[in-house]
Amino acid sequence: MPIKNLKPAKVWEYFYDICQIPHVSYDLDKITSYLEKTFIELGYTPIVDKAQNILVRKPASKGCEKLPTVMLQGHSDMVGAKDPSSTHDFKKDPIKIKVVNGWMSADKTTLGADNGIAVAMILAIFADKTLKHGPIEALITANEETGMDGIKEFNVKQLKSKYMINLDNENDEEICIGCPGNIDITAELPYKRDARTRPNTTDLRIFLSGGLGGHSGQAIGEKRINAIKTIFDLLNFLNNDHDIQLINIEKSGVVKNVIPFECACNINVYKKDVAKIKKFTSWWLKTLKQEFSRETDLVISVTPSKVKDHPITKKDSQKIIGVYGSVFNGVDTYSWKYSVPETSGNLGLIDTKKDAIWSLFMVRSSYDLAQHRIANRIMQLFKGVGGDAQQIAFVAGWLPKDNKLADIYETFYKKVFKKEAKQVLINGGVEPAYVLAQRPEMLGISIGPLMHDVHSKNERLSIESTQKVYEVLTKFLPTVR
Repeated sequence: MPIKNLKPAKVWEYFYDICQIPHVSYDLDKITSYLEKTFIELGYTPIVDKAQNILVRKPASKGCEKLPTVMLQGHSDMVGAKDPSSTHDFKKDPIKIKVVNGWMSADKTTLGADNGIAVAMILAIFADKTLKHGPIEALITANEETGMDGIKEFNVKQLKSKYMINLDNENDEEICIGCPGNIDITAELPYKRDARTRPNTTDLRIFLSGGLGGHSGQAIGEKRINAIKTIFDLLNFLNNDHDIQLINIEKSGVVKNVIPFECACNINVYKKDVAKIKKFTSWWLKTLKQEFSRETDLVISVTPSKVKDHPITKKDSQKIIGVYGSVFNGVDTYSWKYSVPETSGNLGLIDTKKDAIWSLFMVRSSYDLAQHRIANRIMQLFKGVGGDAQQIAFVAGWLPKDNKLADIYETFYKKVFKKEAKQVLINGGVEPAYVLAQRPEMLGISIGPLMHDVHSKNERLSIESTQKVYEVLTKFLPTVR
């Protein structure tokens, strides 16, 4: 089914336009220009700040002037992740949309429904002059996927809204009333190389690929392999019986809030051990896939290395393998009330620099103290062995509380669809966490259509759910008091 035949037509028309414009984080000039131009053509006056956040206001429809102002909010950037076989260039190529069995996806890349579908809905609401609603503020933020960098540069005090409806949730039957904040940590472990390669040794490249990847918040509790951590798990096993030295860890990871789905390392080993290493790795992969049964496409190859560098010293190799094998990653605590990961962390990026192994972590929790506890645990591990680690970003968590707006929306949803929408805490960060920390008198919720596997090549968006969310949102706006 072509996208132009889908309803509501304006939503899908705008979403198609957005997919034609490159808009990964920090490459937003074209999408910002498109949005500014579109709002102007619709008769509005958008305010675009230096960070490329866009604020635009729509007056109340006739008879609704006394209703409170409601803010609709989404973000303009997307995560660019793709299958290794894809030649897609996120800086210039349009997203190739596929529609199959009621789902929209892309060709071996992320779709960008997170959060392009929110922006499309906002544009459609501003384009429709027949809708009933009170005063509306729309805030489309930039570079949300890099740790809410855009909203941090936005002057929240200029907002007039009493209520905030964020459109960045991923299940229409959920009303998000809380989410984690985040702390970003960079870490470095210095190393030295041997002056020469050991005699009777050879270099091997171990490459793990085919992991599911996905959103490091929403998917962190789904038992998905972090490829970087998994490579170090393997190296720790090999280290028990074989004398190995690390040469490098190849640059791995997409962005900090994506679970890494592939990673490669190069090691120096004795020639007599090669056959045993290959045999063990084959057995290890088979056993690993039994434990992580969803990781059906996981592959590990052991091939001759083409890297020319000398090995990292034995002492520093052991330190690097030990630290990264031990460092925190995954879920720390679950919320007993909401049955969702509450505090978690993701080792998102790693690279071998000239004289140090560099990495980037993202820690999440609704509780600020828990964020700092995990962050300190990571930083002290590196510092304790002569490395360095620094906190480079912090966003406070959004804790659930009594929420009149959520209660009204829950009642309205049930009235429209004859089914429940439950209030939830999620483990992915959304921008109400930042806005409501600055404006505690404001009430907010996060809603959105059903999506699966966001931040991965398997990202897909439910067409029916998108229709439902737009319908309930447009009918809900004039009821907000």
